[in-house]
Amino acid sequence: MNPSLDSTDLTNDDPVFPETENNQRRRLDFLGHAPCPLRNELRQRLHRHFRALEAKGEEVPAWFMPAGCHSPNPYDELWLIEDAAGLPDVISENGFGDYNRPEFLRRWFDTGMFGRVEAGSIRPEFHEAGLVDPKGQFHVYGAVPEVLLVDLARLGDRPVPRTWADVLHPRFRHEVIISGEPGEIHESIVYGLGRDHGEAGLAALGANVREFFHPAEMAKMAGTANPKGAALYILPNFFAKSCPHRAATRIVWPEEGVYLNPLYLFRKAAASPAASAAVDYLTGADWAAHLSKVGFAAGRADAPALPGKLRWVGWDYVRTNDLTAVAATMNAAFVRGYEAGR
Repeated sequence: MNPSLDSTDLTNDDPVFPETENNQRRRLDFLGHAPCPLRNELRQRLHRHFRALEAKGEEVPAWFMPAGCHSPNPYDELWLIEDAAGLPDVISENGFGDYNRPEFLRRWFDTGMFGRVEAGSIRPEFHEAGLVDPKGQFHVYGAVPEVLLVDLARLGDRPVPRTWADVLHPRFRHEVIISGEPGEIHESIVYGLGRDHGEAGLAALGANVREFFHPAEMAKMAGTANPKGAALYILPNFFAKSCPHRAATRIVWPEEGVYLNPLYLFRKAAASPAASAAVDYLTGADWAAHLSKVGFAAGRADAPALPGKLRWVGWDYVRTNDLTAVAATMNAAFVRGYEAGR
């Protein structure tokens, strides 16, 4: 057995990693992260993909991908590392996390430790939304679109919202449900709405929010007589598509574009050949087809058409802002509006 596959169990579809037992870091070719709804599926697909490569005698990566979305793992504080040898050759991430902190960007991106990622042609909507990194260091292979799920009965005679600004109108006071909690709402909304509408926009959203639920609960609740429900739900398209009450609801893709979280990867300029196996799969046709099927936006040029535009803050925004500070400011504005509207 190839020693680079010491992280896998070749007898079933679920990979088994030594980190799960000893909570110790290893020298990795690939460290993977993915949104909760995708994580187990991606772990299993990568495991099968790497097994198939090994069976053909090809080099495969030493890798790790945590199973739980919130359970701790030994790589949680990896952004603090100061020794380049301890960095995986390829890291995949979703959203705005520790790898976007100014300290990490200055230490490893500005110095050229992470180089360009060449991964094929990208769909025009990604170019238009600024998801294509002008420096080529981040490669976005997919996106998590945030849509509006409208409960038509609860909406009544009010107009169906067409834009994000419509969601902020006082006509929807206490008629919006989102995920998270006061002071920690979904980052795609924090940064997207914050850039477009500022603190006033976050405060207006806060005043309109009735309650907080997990997106899976929202999908089940919309279109029912549940007294905890509301007219509007903001949730990822993956969950909105799973709503069983199709006749009583409508998915709205805002005209200016859906806010989103990017799914992206970055690689060392001197990455090992084995690391390419992870890049090839994440940017390949098989994974792109699955992303599109379940309601995510795949980045490949040959991916199916999207219902509308994508709206994102752009890599220049990520590189030039302290995102932790921005989030704190915007969440505080949301809380002010939420508390004032109670």
